[in-house]
Amino acid sequence: MEPGANLPMLVTTLKTFYAKMGYPEVRVRPAYFPYTEPSLEVEIKWRGKWLELGGAGIFRPEVTEPLGCSAPVCAWGMGLERLAMLVLDLDDIRQLYISDLEWLRAQPIL
Repeated sequence: MEPGANLPMLVTTLKTFYAKMGYPEVRVRPAYFPYTEPSLEVEIKWRGKWLELGGAGIFRPEVTEPLGCSAPVCAWGMGLERLAMLVLDLDDIRQLYISDLEWLRAQPIL
């Protein structure tokens, strides 16, 4: 929440965050999420393809005003599972949710 917060500020924050995580090629595209307007999806370039990592937007006033927020509120979901997938060099995100203890024990601590 910040007076004057806007979509360009949010996009710059997201691009900076992912660039510092090692993914300098970031793009955003319009999307729909019921609690934010405008809304967008964040994608990074990975292995030559665009990978969607999460959603973002500015919370709609009817979401934040009942909480006493009078300034715009930026919102985003970072897609941590997808970042873990990239760091662990996995091809299938479902591998993060398996119950194979041997595989889990063999993974590095990040």
